[in-house]
Amino acid sequence: MRVRLKASFDVSGFPASARVILQALKTYGMIVADNGSDWYISGAPDSRWNDDELSTLKTVPGSEFEVVAMGTVVKN
Repeated sequence: MRVRLKASFDVSGFPASARVILQALKTYGMIVADNGSDWYISGAPDSRWNDDELSTLKTVPGSEFEVVAMGTVVKN
């Protein structure tokens, strides 16, 4: 499933580094994979990122995303 952060979501209270990611989620969205865990954004580790600033992304609720493409649902 591909989802996108709603354009109406206010990112002004987030640190600059988190706003960059949130804007990308508004523009490009993300792909959700069902691996059994809660919403989780993954990426490559990089010492230039501030982990405390990135942790603010955890406060964005799933309800602030909208589905833009849904693939085939497979049941086992």
